[in-house]
Amino acid sequence: MTQDLRGAGEDMGPIRRAIGSQAIALCLTAFMPSMAEAPGVPAKPLTYYGGPAGRLTMARDDLGGNPFASGLVDVLERPGVRLREFGAHLAAATWRRSRGNQSPEAPRSPPDINWSFDPKPEERRIALVLANADYSASGAPSLPGAEFDLKRVSEALRKVGFETQTLLDVDQEQARQALEGFAKASSGADVSLIYIAGHGVQHRRMVYWLMGDFPEALGAEGLDGYALSLDEIRSAARAGRLNLIFYSACRNDPFSRL
Repeated sequence: MTQDLRGAGEDMGPIRRAIGSQAIALCLTAFMPSMAEAPGVPAKPLTYYGGPAGRLTMARDDLGGNPFASGLVDVLERPGVRLREFGAHLAAATWRRSRGNQSPEAPRSPPDINWSFDPKPEERRIALVLANADYSASGAPSLPGAEFDLKRVSEALRKVGFETQTLLDVDQEQARQALEGFAKASSGADVSLIYIAGHGVQHRRMVYWLMGDFPEALGAEGLDGYALSLDEIRSAARAGRLNLIFYSACRNDPFSRL
């Protein structure tokens, strides 16, 4: 469900092209006018994927975590990056950190294109960082990089003004309780963000985040009781202006051949 490609060969050419070239589909962002949401109606979540459908993501880059997390932290440290070019910057940074082995996917038509991560005292921002690293009860390999990503992503978010809660190595019930609380809190915020790390799959077009006790031997039959769908996680993001989802886990389907 994840791969470790540390030391893979690096090609810097695609990095230099990622921001400027419209030929790279994952970096395309439509330039659309900002649209205000109706009062009391949550903004539609924007989802950023660590990799494309059907593919693994890397468990560890040279820094020790998922290159998607490394790329996100890199971009958050740059002032003035607006939402319309954020996806391109994230794609380029992830590509670089993965040495050309991981290509994230970003929304093509984000609203509120001039919004940036630069801290704004008048704007309430709230974040939830979810990570499952210990899969010793599952049969799947554990992911120490996911715990590392939880720590550094949450720290980076706090620096840009997010009230940030972290959740590490939880089961399905605990994760749902945290999401229920986050849904209530985010409904009073201007911007919400959820970051997801750990093992994941995409089965029958549905993306799932796997709990640490996911019984690998059950295959797809274990998804209902030991995983959360990305749709369920997204539904907890209820801020009025902007809701951002960052899914760093894999989107391959190991069950399709069973």
